[in-house]
Amino acid sequence: MQDNKEYILNIRVSKDTYDKLKRKARENKETLSGLVRKTIDDSYELLGDLKKDLFGEENKGRDGLVYYQKVTAARDIECDRCHRIVPKGSAIFMGETKSGAKKYFCTECFGV
Repeated sequence: MQDNKEYILNIRVSKDTYDKLKRKARENKETLSGLVRKTIDDSYELLGDLKKDLFGEENKGRDGLVYYQKVTAARDIECDRCHRIVPKGSAIFMGETKSGAKKYFCTECFGV
């Protein structure tokens, strides 16, 4: 059974913020409630997209990683799979596990 019920959220804002929101709602010919709802929905989607762009897709199937990203090595670093030394300046993949441990992989081992 799908829950289509809308919920009420009460928040406090400064008078200045309230006046700005009210003015923008009037400019867009919409209610203040509708403007705030759209802003929250759009921001939530935008932040999710930004997270994917910055950290890559969440992928729990790779060595227990909760996220990974392609980076440039700032120093010589050892690949956590093959133990080959990847030279400074090379492309590598850095990931983090749920516990917060960082792991580093050469491009050959990561296979993306």
